[in-house]
Amino acid sequence: MRRRARPMFFSAGLILLFGAAVVAAGTPPISYTTDQAARGRLAYYEHCAECHGGNLEGQIGPALAGPDSRTQWESGQYVFEYTVAMMPHGDPGALSATDYIDVMAFLLQQHGIRAGKTPLAKAAIEAETAPLGP
Repeated sequence: MRRRARPMFFSAGLILLFGAAVVAAGTPPISYTTDQAARGRLAYYEHCAECHGGNLEGQIGPALAGPDSRTQWESGQYVFEYTVAMMPHGDPGALSATDYIDVMAFLLQQHGIRAGKTPLAKAAIEAETAPLGP
């Protein structure tokens, strides 16, 4: 019995190692700059805070961060596409493309994703399938 278990553990270890290598070789983690997040914060307060709250806690609209947030379970791609198509409520598509990207950078920041040196780009957001997280 002991000898049979070793190959299984060895195989499981190879699968985990291979999976980690695929992730490492895949698309780089999403990145944004602190400047983008700062501009996004301003755009958020101007266009979004009335419904989603000053701390993204939700008011009329749902929470966008924190324990009550549904966005933590959604991909960056979904959140961005929904935001562009549906927000601001009553005037979807009213923001510039840059404003939508900057607001997304602010949301990433609020979900604990650290800023980097590479500016957030629409193509990177559209490829982001991982959940935003807490």
